[in-house]
Amino acid sequence: MAVTVGSGADRSSGNYALIETLRRWGITFYSGVNGGGVIHVAKHLEPFTDLSQAAGGVPRFLTMSEYASGFVPVGYYLASGRVAGSITTTGAATKLGSSGITDAKLHNIPAVYLIALNSTLSVGLAPIQDVSECGMNIVPQLQAELGEGCIVLDNIHKLEGQLRRAQEVLNESRPVALAFYPDVLSNSVRVDAPKVEPARGVNRDDLAAFLEKFPRMAVNRRVVIYVGEEAARSHGIQPLTTQLSELLQAPTVWSVNGANAVSPGNRYGFGYILFGGNDRAIELWNSVNPNDILIALGFDPGEYSINLQKIPAGFVWHFTNLKEPYGHKHGDFRHRVAGGYQQVRGDIALVLSELIPRLRAVGLGERPRAELPENLNTREISREVRPGCVDFVAFYEQIQQCWRPNSIGFDDVCVSYKDRQYVTQRPHPSIRFYTTHHGSAMGASFGLGVGAKIADPSLHTFVFSGDGCWRLFGGALADAAILDLRLFIINNGTYAIVDKGLEVIIPDVDKRLYHAKLPWIDFVAAAKAHGWDGFSLNPDLSNLKEIMEACYTQTGRSILVDVPADPDALPPVLDLEWN
Repeated sequence: MAVTVGSGADRSSGNYALIETLRRWGITFYSGVNGGGVIHVAKHLEPFTDLSQAAGGVPRFLTMSEYASGFVPVGYYLASGRVAGSITTTGAATKLGSSGITDAKLHNIPAVYLIALNSTLSVGLAPIQDVSECGMNIVPQLQAELGEGCIVLDNIHKLEGQLRRAQEVLNESRPVALAFYPDVLSNSVRVDAPKVEPARGVNRDDLAAFLEKFPRMAVNRRVVIYVGEEAARSHGIQPLTTQLSELLQAPTVWSVNGANAVSPGNRYGFGYILFGGNDRAIELWNSVNPNDILIALGFDPGEYSINLQKIPAGFVWHFTNLKEPYGHKHGDFRHRVAGGYQQVRGDIALVLSELIPRLRAVGLGERPRAELPENLNTREISREVRPGCVDFVAFYEQIQQCWRPNSIGFDDVCVSYKDRQYVTQRPHPSIRFYTTHHGSAMGASFGLGVGAKIADPSLHTFVFSGDGCWRLFGGALADAAILDLRLFIINNGTYAIVDKGLEVIIPDVDKRLYHAKLPWIDFVAAAKAHGWDGFSLNPDLSNLKEIMEACYTQTGRSILVDVPADPDALPPVLDLEWN
């Protein structure tokens, strides 16, 4: 049965063919702002006005400022494994939405960005918001960032082939920017580009090579397991990482997003590494040497994950299903490893499900004994805070006891994206947490939360953001008032990452020259003015249980929680060489 798309009468144009083809691929949710070059695309989308519309299969459009909108497809995918889109018209709108494009690239997330160019008839005539080579020259900018992921729809007769190529890029877990000339898409066309499911298999040659080489290599050698964010997207991964750790008696560490692939009960877990990392994990990571073998389930190459360094292990086995991940050279990460390197390609969970029983059958003999830690932190952290502020150690410890099943959380570029994991140490069985730390764009978590909630309205969706991050998305609150979001504002009157980082980088400079102070905002009043409910967390946490009860009561109204925080609480940035 054909699905009626939008109220636009034109069903023969490229505008309709674009939206209808994406619908056939399962892409039915978009956000952004209408106008200019996108009006004839947007007329084929129904308004998104209620969470009940999320699963209807009809392409819909949520009006939301472009900066927040750019991150929405990222959160949508992290919550559901499905693709969504963001729409920007010509000029500044594309600039605003492009931070989300960057995060999609840096975290290997398939997402669609529909970007309007100026009409071909206006090029050279100084059109408003000129994106042609005469103006901001946006196409080469997108091509420089996305490579073949930037597809310019400049010939209606090539539209079908270009959309087929776009699907190939998405199936390789990469974002696509479809930049189009409005007058070109207004021409009539018939497009037949059916959905093609991405491959989910195992490379038999790679698996055989691992089973032949690894047991001999591992004799009397320590094996360390590193769990990256790619592993967290592989269905059924948590018990498999535990089984692998147990079988190899391998101390195991994880990145902040890789934690979602680790069971809280993994006895060999040493914690989060590097930025916001746990003491035992960082100690272990710093001890890796040429005598060790490292198994990387995914590979997070960014600064906050391996600190611009080469992994010093003698050999790295890299399990991956990504063809061209962020940070690669020639499809792999050999350049980030000091010793030997070999890939085992395929869906990580499928590979492990075949590999583990066969390793057991082969037998690995005596393994080097690993001291299994219970407490993953070894330092004494000061619990003193300014009057009127919460004890953040107690806050994270107590909220860790409040999580309920079917929850998801996002950490913004504020103290929460280093402090939460340090305090909580291990992932929680009832909630997944994500951060887009590679792009490190302030305010990203709001759009991530919006995307996650619309992808799966049953998810209890929590966003931890800062009073500095608020400045990037505060005006978009009204657009999300009906989404049952839960937004915690870590309110310390400071750009705290700047403030604490500069204490390490330029400790002798007067702090007023850090330029990190922020004026006070009544966030609860601001939230209520935008149609949200609001709570102020008491400094002694006496109303935290009440607040969490409200957060888990879905009323169709979003909730903001103001958390009064001391910018000097908890340790500064951990074990990174700032310069």
